[in-house]
Amino acid sequence: MCKISTIPLLFLGVLTALNPLFSQGPAPDFTVTTSDGQVRMLYQDYINQQKVVVIEAFFTTCPPCATHAPLFQNLYTASLAAHPGKVEFLMLSTLITDTNVKVAQYKTSKGLTMPGVGKDGGSITALQPYLNGLYGPFQGTPTFIVIAPGTGAVTFDIRGNSPSQTIALLQQKIEAFFPKECSLENPFGASLEDVQISVDALAFDTAFVSHGAYDLSQVGPLQNAAYKIKPFKTGSSTGLTTYDLVLMSKHILALEPLNCPWQIVAADVNCTGSITTFDIVTGRKVILGILDSFPCGSWRFMPDSAAVTTGNCQNFVGVQLGDVNAGPCNDSLTTPSDSRSLPQDLFFREHDFQAGETARIALFFTENAELEGLQCAFEFDPDLLKINTVQGEILEGFDPESYHLSEGRLALSWLQPQGQQLLAGSALLTLEINAAQGGKLSELLRFSQAGLTPEVYHSEGQIRPLQLSALPAVSTYSISPNPAKGLFTVQSNVEYPADFLLQLLDVQGKLIFEKTVPGIQGLNRWEIETGAISAGLYFLKVNGEAAGKVAVAY
Repeated sequence: MCKISTIPLLFLGVLTALNPLFSQGPAPDFTVTTSDGQVRMLYQDYINQQKVVVIEAFFTTCPPCATHAPLFQNLYTASLAAHPGKVEFLMLSTLITDTNVKVAQYKTSKGLTMPGVGKDGGSITALQPYLNGLYGPFQGTPTFIVIAPGTGAVTFDIRGNSPSQTIALLQQKIEAFFPKECSLENPFGASLEDVQISVDALAFDTAFVSHGAYDLSQVGPLQNAAYKIKPFKTGSSTGLTTYDLVLMSKHILALEPLNCPWQIVAADVNCTGSITTFDIVTGRKVILGILDSFPCGSWRFMPDSAAVTTGNCQNFVGVQLGDVNAGPCNDSLTTPSDSRSLPQDLFFREHDFQAGETARIALFFTENAELEGLQCAFEFDPDLLKINTVQGEILEGFDPESYHLSEGRLALSWLQPQGQQLLAGSALLTLEINAAQGGKLSELLRFSQAGLTPEVYHSEGQIRPLQLSALPAVSTYSISPNPAKGLFTVQSNVEYPADFLLQLLDVQGKLIFEKTVPGIQGLNRWEIETGAISAGLYFLKVNGEAAGKVAVAY
């Protein structure tokens, strides 16, 4: 630097170099004419417009100024790009022989594009408060001054122990006026609330809760430090459904890959670094209420953490574990069409229970369907109703892991990622139910809307809500011949296709014969052979309802 004074430099290379040694209030106003003929007023054109003003006190034949010139130009270009309309640089000459013409020539020779002012443009008058010691000793050129937007507060003589360090400190001061907010969002750009941010530095650590964004640029202990940032978010697995398990299974079977990075993270519910059947098993336990949460919580972030320095931060994307169908993935998955306005009925035949009676109840659709899965939860008063067994014999892959039966609740989650064709009237599920005090089934059993949304997943990509509906019991049956010798026929008109459970009970109520038969819409005839049945009087039940008496004779 071209020194006028021999006063030693203080606080070289540390953040305190940014603080003024002397403060005499806001910068005095000035008016200058630049080398290209533009009139500029400090407050009217800059400070009152909320612009940061960076002044370089220089002269055209100053060797250190020439050394700093390319670095200063790079900083100017970068600052304008980072903060358009919010920053302005001014070069003010301290030399009485530096005219605006000479300043213009200097700028051209050094490739400088910021405004410059010579003596005849008012540079020395504008610099006078800084040259006469009002803000501290003037130590020669180049001297850099930063004036704050709005207030005009002065930071005088920013300098380091090398040109590059001086420019770095100058940039740090400029950036301090523009807090760096980093985002906390989901994969689709929506802000995430209640995210805990932990910051771990060598001699400093802290944690705080942020909503959508956060900023570390004003945390003093982090300005000259390296540190690690890690986000954390709690919450339930509300986005998880059986359809997510279907998509995870398709990925494992290589039927349809999950290619979006956020989907890969979401599917790894066990946080093992890979997607396996174990993730599906864990997910189904959460859906059924066997587990309260995933082993590693409900949220993960991309990246998981970040190592940064000097007041910087990191953008984080939060992913809700299990919810691989949270939104569109341009790389692979096509989001199923939302047909939630078109509910699908899961039917059962109404049954009027007698106190203490046990009956088998079939649940069925009245239309053919190709399904990839379904989920639902039944709720009931355990003092009035008990479910003894749950069967899904025609559902491929349905096993005891597909449901969870607890007091007053039955939760089901079935998936078949390759799809299964189901015929109308086929018993998807059969429940053996005991009613302690009697009553209509439609009043004793209902879908639960809490925690597990009833819905069915069609292979063509539809997600449809399920609703539980009762059909009238088929009350008119004819038996012939009666008395029966060898066999008899049960005849009835059926409103909807369904399976029918035929049972014969003796006069003591003991079950003698049982058979499930398909029913078509319209007239049905079902034969029952009596060859193995002893002669006597028997009671016929169809789907648990009394259907008549039949005498077996030989």
